[in-house]
Amino acid sequence: MFDYILGLPMHPLIIHAVVVLVPLSALVAIAFAVRPTWRHVLRWPVAVGGLISGVTAFVAAESGEELQRRVSQVRASTTDFDLLAEHVEWGDRAKLLCLVFMVLCLASAWFLRTPDEDEPRRRNLEIPLAILLVVSALSAIITVGLAGHAGAQVTWAGLG
Repeated sequence: MFDYILGLPMHPLIIHAVVVLVPLSALVAIAFAVRPTWRHVLRWPVAVGGLISGVTAFVAAESGEELQRRVSQVRASTTDFDLLAEHVEWGDRAKLLCLVFMVLCLASAWFLRTPDEDEPRRRNLEIPLAILLVVSALSAIITVGLAGHAGAQVTWAGLG
């Protein structure tokens, strides 16, 4: 299911969406968390960006496992499996943290309000939820970057 798109390997195609959209969504989420006056404008971009980040990271990890199986059979003699294992570990971490980021984006879009919309019962959630959103956004950016770096090392190792 996560192997090909229109005859092309899915993993190299979907990772470009992850590498671009996760950091972009994370920056929007950070702005949403730290600038309460912007929340009205950024509510939908945070929700949609978080959803896209979680889904694309999940699909990237699943398609990566399919690609790993194929590479292990077809290019076993030219693949550095230590680098590949490192990439897989970072990819799994990125998938998990992007899914956490997605959940926190959706929760934040629902619970965090602008100062003029503020409800007393939601005030207790504001600071902890905003902090968790910022931490998860930064974690998603870092792990996606490290997974991508490890993947590039696997792909380009030995090619100069």
